Amino acid sequence: MSQKTYWASQIFSFSSEKVIPFQQLGHKAVQVLGKPNVLPQYTQSALAWQPSVQKKSSEEYITVGFDTLMHIQQVAVAENYGIGSIDKVIAFDSLAKPYTLYQRDAAIIPRDKGEMFNVILPNKTPYKVYAIKIVLNIEKIKDANQIDAIGISASTDPIQAMVNVAADAPGEVYRENLGKNINSRHQEFAPVISSDGKTLYYTRNYLSLFGKQGDQDVYFSVQDEAGNWQKAQNIGAPINTEDKNAVLAVSADGYELLLMNKYHPDGHLSSGISRTYRTANGWSFPEEVKIDNYYNQSPNAEFSVSADGKVMVMSIQRKNAIGSRDLYVSFRKPNNTWTEPKNLGKTVNSIEHEVTPFIAADNKTLYFSTRGFSGFGDNDIFKSVRLDDTWTSWTEPENLGPAVNTSNWDGYFTMPASGDFAYICSFSGGAKEDIYKLVLPKTAQPNPVAIVTGNVLSSNERLAIPAKLTMTARSSVNKTEIKQYEPSTGAFSFVIPLNDIYDFIPEATGFIAVNETIDLRNVNEYQEIKKDFYLIPIEVGSKGILNSFSFEQGEAKLQPSLMRNLDRIVQVMKDNPTLEILFEGHTDNQGDFQLNMKLSEDRVAAVKKYLVSQGILPQRIKTKAWGPTRPISNNANEEQRQRNRRVEFTIIKK
Repeated sequence: MSQKTYWASQIFSFSSEKVIPFQQLGHKAVQVLGKPNVLPQYTQSALAWQPSVQKKSSEEYITVGFDTLMHIQQVAVAENYGIGSIDKVIAFDSLAKPYTLYQRDAAIIPRDKGEMFNVILPNKTPYKVYAIKIVLNIEKIKDANQIDAIGISASTDPIQAMVNVAADAPGEVYRENLGKNINSRHQEFAPVISSDGKTLYYTRNYLSLFGKQGDQDVYFSVQDEAGNWQKAQNIGAPINTEDKNAVLAVSADGYELLLMNKYHPDGHLSSGISRTYRTANGWSFPEEVKIDNYYNQSPNAEFSVSADGKVMVMSIQRKNAIGSRDLYVSFRKPNNTWTEPKNLGKTVNSIEHEVTPFIAADNKTLYFSTRGFSGFGDNDIFKSVRLDDTWTSWTEPENLGPAVNTSNWDGYFTMPASGDFAYICSFSGGAKEDIYKLVLPKTAQPNPVAIVTGNVLSSNERLAIPAKLTMTARSSVNKTEIKQYEPSTGAFSFVIPLNDIYDFIPEATGFIAVNETIDLRNVNEYQEIKKDFYLIPIEVGSKGILNSFSFEQGEAKLQPSLMRNLDRIVQVMKDNPTLEILFEGHTDNQGDFQLNMKLSEDRVAAVKKYLVSQGILPQRIKTKAWGPTRPISNNANEEQRQRNRRVEFTIIKK
């Protein structure tokens, strides 16, 4: 607003309110509280107070209070529908004495539209206003009388209803219809983009020549090397059936799809959700995703899963819904079932439907579609940022602006991990939904992340090895992801936040696992990191390098990450009681040569001492110190020198 405006914060009295069965708060008097939810658009909405009966002769009124006691010079009433029906505006001082600020002229003809009605006084009230009463003359309105908000101000600048557009909303967006390789004469909707941005899943709803709804199948398209979308293909069985099918979400690594409905062996579907996994022979038969006390009172639902696979946000309707379909959150449990859905709260949920949620790769920014907040037409796309780990505390939703939203229905916002573009579903330019690509400027992108992709290989023959791959963020042991790497289905993929250090541990039977570290503490831009991780075969001659963060410069003290590596070596040596290993210490070239030789001796001695303390016989552990004489990097900078501060090991007897 252009000046300080106080919006009504409490209801003192009202004449009546419309009652709709099974709708808790729609059209109720409490809808007057707070700033406008519909204007500057006008339409009939459950987000406004509406008297119970139309065209009756008795007076309809509502009296509200504010979070302040002040001299005012303006009252603003958001007439959501039925302008000109305000008969009186009355102010009350702290002693409940009434003062009429406005009396309707009989010549004013009410209209079935909406606007902000401003009563601007010639001077400030000599008394401090405690309450405002709005009296309606509803006899001449042929349709609904709706009041969305009541505000007061000490200014004469007319209070206007404003759309809460995000400060970083793009002023201009390149908007591209994806064309005939994706869109058709049928309805295309519910796009879901993979984290790497190279595979697009969506739903095609076939329409007959007579416009009747037909089959609803999942399609997908893959980008070529030039970034062009190839001709979309039907994803086929077992995902597509004779019933309605849709992809709800794709995992960060692209190997798991969340599907609408529960699949049964006999081919029929029922309410619920399922998951399918990519295998060497195609997608697996969908299995049920079990959510504690899950039910949905709406025939429709949408879901989004966080990049780490631990959080699910869903649009469903439940008994405790604030309005119709609300946004709820559920958390994955260790047994891969999910907790009971929890409502995200009144900040993001309104009386209207909140639909098509999407969790950005930063695990903080939530996008969704609704007309429950002021916008530019029908459903608009909004964003809100998570404030804590409860997933129920959010910033006030912000509209993505007129460059993204149209006067029609907009939803199904989805973006890859890079965040530089998005896909949405919109009616722009036609009578049916198509899928569009939006190129987003940096100011409109969520927090940057990194994608780490690669393979798990044997260190000697460089062959891909099926393995369990664990990623842990140094900032919190709770930030751990575990993936099963299967070479036949392709490379692994992790989407991880920046400004942290990450330890990666591949594990497989018959191999020694060693930490690999990726340091993103000083990275501020989106990164695509390709890195293979190696497993060391338990064979004579096999070599490995302990974590490059093993030692601080000039120190021989074992770091926690190194001890975790040594713990795995201890276990291997206990499982193989005749195994002997040679440990070789190395340093960078900084400082005195002899001191570096002594430092490398101290480092391997510290390694041997730790292994012996864990029960390994000392004669099974050989050591050798090389100082700075065998660098694997050029020592030109700290990053290169850090690689040289290492301990290598070789299996010398099995």
